[in-house]
Parts: sequence; structure tokens; C-alpha cells
Amino acid sequence: METWIREARRDPASEACGLVRRVVFDAVLADRTGPVAVRLLDATADERADVRLLLLEIVTGLSGCIHDPWPESAAAAVARLRDPDEPVRRAAAWLLAEADHRQAVELLTGPGRERDPVARLALAEALLVRPDAPERQLLAADRDPAIRLRAARRPDTEAVLADLDAGGARLGGPGGRVSWGAGTVWGLAARAGDENTCYEHVGLLAARDSAVAQRAAVDMAEVALREWRAAPEALVPHLRPLLGAAADPGVRSAAAAVLGSPLETTRLCVRELAGLLDELPDAAAPALARIGDARALPQLCRLVAEGRTAEVVGEAAEGLAEAGADVGPLVAAAAEFLDRHEGATDRSATDRSAAAAVGVLRVCGAASAVAVRQLLRLLGADDAGWLRTRAVLALGAIGPGAAAAVPLLEGLAGGGCTRFEGHVEMALIRITGERRRADRLFARLPASRRNASLAADLLEWFAEHGGLEPQHVAYLWEAVDTEDAVHPKWAAALWRHEGAAAAALALGILPRALDGELYGPYACTVLGDMGASAAPAVPALRAVAGRPVRVALYTGSFERDTRGDERLAAAAREALHRIGEAAAGRTDDAP
Repeated sequence: METWIREARRDPASEACGLVRRVVFDAVLADRTGPVAVRLLDATADERADVRLLLLEIVTGLSGCIHDPWPESAAAAVARLRDPDEPVRRAAAWLLAEADHRQAVELLTGPGRERDPVARLALAEALLVRPDAPERQLLAADRDPAIRLRAARRPDTEAVLADLDAGGARLGGPGGRVSWGAGTVWGLAARAGDENTCYEHVGLLAARDSAVAQRAAVDMAEVALREWRAAPEALVPHLRPLLGAAADPGVRSAAAAVLGSPLETTRLCVRELAGLLDELPDAAAPALARIGDARALPQLCRLVAEGRTAEVVGEAAEGLAEAGADVGPLVAAAAEFLDRHEGATDRSATDRSAAAAVGVLRVCGAASAVAVRQLLRLLGADDAGWLRTRAVLALGAIGPGAAAAVPLLEGLAGGGCTRFEGHVEMALIRITGERRRADRLFARLPASRRNASLAADLLEWFAEHGGLEPQHVAYLWEAVDTEDAVHPKWAAALWRHEGAAAAALALGILPRALDGELYGPYACTVLGDMGASAAPAVPALRAVAGRPVRVALYTGSFERDTRGDERLAAAAREALHRIGEAAAGRTDDAP
């Protein structure tokens, strides 16, 4: 337990911490009165505040997995409601609401009610996290304006707006399980109603001469932008003034982060965001880079060299590369960080940042040839396996410029049987351009097509380097005839080789990939290439392009989901345009 606490204090996201956490969970779930459970609850009274907070959060998660009463955890929560540390008191309130809902309600509303305002508000937030919480009406009349505010469903009365000014800054404090402010709460509730009403409420809040109301407008808009495709055009006029010098600095920073996340809002606010590159580079530089604006390059290079993670720099570097910007400075910044990673005492602490730097080198392609030395060091070192895989992918993206990596990669190839070995083989093929090497890998592909992605990449490479041969075509026809889930690239490769003979097959497979971020845009591109023959796919494309609510993509990030939906909708519109143009040309050519 002590070892795990020490590791969690150092890096809660580390692999070791996650592994031991699972062991702790399993032990407590197996015996809630056993030694691990007892030690865990005892540690919630540790003299170190961050340890108390950590352990209360862990016990809260455990309580959510236990459907029977666990009175010992509720007792530990009550004991910490008077803790001297505010985040600990909030965490204790959330634990009590999870472990003993009835007692939490009594402490908040009963005769012997809790008096500490921090603990009371945290109890209310924990109870009201469910939209259908039966306590909502009672809490809407509470003496504390922050609790009344948290119980309000929308900002539609002067009383609610007054409570917002009085107590809005207190919501979502550290230690609670959610950090939602009033705007986030209202935005989430608005998803079940009319989007135009939500836009009106954002405008009302943004126009108030109050930083807490304007911040609520930004938070409410953030939820709306994730939900509805019409939100950027509807909300930017309300939020653009919050990017100005007259706005509260905290509000301006939040507005820049929210408006700089979707691609469309970034384009609509490009002038304002460019003006914030020096003041708010963390928000403005990645936003502008994602839409290919080269003005972001100097600040983005600084972020890469500092070791920012892929969430910050990954798509940004890709945006500049796709726009044809000079990515040489980005490559130099990534190489600089990898040099520092190499000399770090604890390399595991910078693995995620190193992965981001490798990702930058990958999207920069051939321009990253000058950083091959750094990538080779990653392959030869005892780094995390996933980091070595990313280095292999980057070397493959560099192509012939990574020729110096061939000897080491050949030693890692091992026949291409595992996924890692498959990546190594494809990297060697892309670097050397040797078709004989590709033929040997094709001959070793497992009959079960277990690694469908490797087969798809390999066959795509064949198609682009001399074309498919009869054995490749036979493999593809057999695959689409026998596999339940057909890879979109298989259908595309067959259509590109067989033409009309495989059109019906492609039209049966590609539209099914349209609602996914991974292959949706790819499927749209292929359907657009098919021209007028893709007319049967037009209804599916229109459904994707014209839906008012964003496609749920589950990329692991709300922000990436939104941008993925934007790219998918744009690809669908482009495919419809190309199909329509081709159909019109066919009509014009008719006798």
C-alpha cells in the first residue's frame, strides 16, 4: 500500500500505479473487511492531505462498484467532512453520497444538518449529478445561493442569475468528482431540449457584465459546440467579444480554449486567435496550426520542444504539414526534445511527451529524415513497447530518407507475425521500396486475416507501387466473401483494380464505414473517386453530411470527437459534390 501511495503521488497516470491500483481494487472487492480494505480506510486519515484526498477518491470509486452497504466507508467519509483541507472535505462528501445516499441527504437537509458550506455544497453537487435527482426541488430553496444555483436547470430567471453572481465561483471545486461550473451543468441539461434556446441562454450570459456569468456562457457554449453542428455559427457572435482585451483574463483564456477547439470556430475567429498567440500560446497556436495557419509555427515549435503531449501538438503539426508549411523547424523541435528525453534520469516520466514528439516526426514525413538518429535511439533503448512502435511508424513515414534504419529494423522484423513485427515489415517496405520484400510479407500473411490492418496497408502499397497482381486480387475476393467484417481498404483496393466489376461490392461496404472517424473520411474520398457510379451511396452520404447532431466517434477526447465530426461532414459534402458533378457530366455527354 505504501509503495502504491508513493508511486501515485509521483505519477498517478503511470503504468505501475494503474497495475497496483487494480490489485487494490480486486483485494477490496473480494473482502471489504480484509487487511487491504482496513489499511485503505485507515489511510484516509493520513497526516498528508494529498494522501487523504487520493485515498478518499479511490474508496469512492470502489463504493460505486459495490452494490451492498459498506458502512465502514461511509464512516470514513463522515470523519473527514470536518477535515482542515477543503478538497479533502469535498472528496469526503462525494464518498458519503456514494456510500450512504440516505445519510448524505439527512446531513444536507435534516435537523442535524452539516454546517460547513464547503461540505454542504459538495454534498449537493454529488446528489444532483443525476439529472433526475429527487432532492432537486428541495435544494432549489436552500439557504445557500450556490446550492440553489446547482439545483437550477437553466439560466432563465433573474433569481437564478443573481445566484450565479453570488455563488457561481464556488461550484466544481477541487476534490469533487466533477469540476462542472453552472454553464457546464446547464449545457448538459440543454442537450435534451431545443438547441436555439441553448444559444439564447449563452447570449444572455455572455452579455452580462459579470465574469462569472461570462464564464458560464463559455462553459455552456463548450457543451453546445460538442453537441450540435450549427453551434459554431450561432455562438461565435456571442463569444467573440470575450476574446478582446476588455474581457476578464480568466474568461478570455477560457474563451480562447473553447473557440480554438473546433475547426469551424477557429476559422471564424482566426483574426482574434492570431492576436492571442503571444498571450495565450497554448490555446491559440495549436488551434491555428490545425487549420494550417503558418503564423502558429514559432509558438508550436516551442510547445513541441517543451515536451507537450500529443493532445496539444499532434493534430496541430499534422494541420501545418497538410497545408504545405515549412515543417523543418517542427522537426528540429521534436528532435531537440527527444535528445533531452534520451538524457533524462527517469525516462518513463517523459514517455508521453516523447510519443508526441515522435508523432510530430511521423506527420512531417520525409522532412523528418534529419531526426532518424533520435528515432533509432528509441528503437535500441529499453523504452515502452508502444513508444518503440510509434518510432517504427515514424521511420516508415519518412520513407527512403530513413535508409540508415534498415539494419536495425531487419533485426526486429522477425517474420511479421506479431503486430509490432508487421509494423516493422511495412516500415522496411516503405523505406526500401522493394517489391520482393513486400511479396515475401504477403506470402506470410496468416490465412485467418487476423491482422486485417496489415493486409490492407500491404495491398494498398502494392496498388500504389506497380499495381495488384492476380494473387492479390484473389486474396481480396476471398477475404470479402468469407469475412464478416470487411476492411474498407479491401473494398477500395478491389474497386480501384477491378472497376465496375467491384463497384457493387464497394457500395455495399464503404457506406457502412461512414459513421466512424477512423475510416469515415477515407470512405468518403473513395466514394467521391467512384463518381456517378457511387449514386446509390448518396442517401448515406447525405445522412452523414446533413445531420444536426454530431456523430459520436469515441476517440477518447470530446475535442477530438468534435473535430473528427467536422472532418467527416466536410468529407461527405465533398464526396456528394464530386458525385453530383460526375453525374452532371455524364448527362451532358449523353446523346
